[in-house]
Amino acid sequence: MVIQLIKKLKNLNFATLVTYLVAIGFWQFLFNKNSVLSPVLWEIHTVFSSVLLFFVLMNYALKPQLFDIVKIIFRILIKVWFVIFIAFSMHKNLFDVKGFILTATFIFGYLEGLIDLNSWLNNPNTHFIFDFFKTTNTPKSRLTLCVLGISWIHIFSAIIASLYFSIN
Repeated sequence: MVIQLIKKLKNLNFATLVTYLVAIGFWQFLFNKNSVLSPVLWEIHTVFSSVLLFFVLMNYALKPQLFDIVKIIFRILIKVWFVIFIAFSMHKNLFDVKGFILTATFIFGYLEGLIDLNSWLNNPNTHFIFDFFKTTNTPKSRLTLCVLGISWIHIFSAIIASLYFSIN
């Protein structure tokens, strides 16, 4: 049974789906009773899933050459708007921007990571990954590997957050 599961995990689509679900489940398991993160777990799952959906749609709607341009635009916009919102929030506490900044950091960090993963996977030196999953370097397999990779990063982020919250 374990050997069959390992063979199925070498199927790229199956491995990606399982890893995505494990990533969400892992966050839920670790922080379900956490007083800080428990109230926002649904938002974390929603943002994570929305970023993945946006990236998938972006892959089908844009030419791969435009990804770097999108990344540059998002990087500039987020840095400029962070400064603007922080400046506004410091001026007589006009509004609270902590939630916005945290959410935007999450969204743009993961989106930038997905775009970087996609570029890295397009590099000829990454053939070993495609060999492992017995697939070829196509836009569809790169997209699937990007979702798989960012799901693993989401799991590691949960571990880091758990370590942070365990520090007294």
